[in-house]
Amino acid sequence: MKSIIQKSLHSLICLLMFAGLASCSLGNLINSPADQGQQALDAFVKALRVEEFPAAATYLEPENREAFLETFDPLEKDLNIVDVRVEQIVVSTDGKRADVRLELDYFLLPSPVVKTFRFDHTWVYSDAEKQANAYYLIETPFPPFP
Repeated sequence: MKSIIQKSLHSLICLLMFAGLASCSLGNLINSPADQGQQALDAFVKALRVEEFPAAATYLEPENREAFLETFDPLEKDLNIVDVRVEQIVVSTDGKRADVRLELDYFLLPSPVVKTFRFDHTWVYSDAEKQANAYYLIETPFPPFP
């Protein structure tokens, strides 16, 4: 009798674990475009904040990545980013475009003066129907950094 109860309990635990794992993976597959856009923006902001410019460049359209990296390459040793924050987001009615204004606080050595660089950019959603995976990328070239 004890072995039947143990087998049933074991089966129930396995079933619950499987259901939990399945729901986690389904949540990743069914991310709405708005959620995907917010996740991409958060990752881009974080990459800028920690000065991981190659990681940040992956969120730009491929044709704009090299220019973005060339902007920050000569400043690498002297640039210190203090903060990056989202100032404004305007999302299109279909949710597939977002105009974003960011503020980046920084200082360039040897100066200790913190300056603010404001820039606008547009994120565009690429449908999964056309691509293997759906994703957001920044379509506007990165503006000249002061």
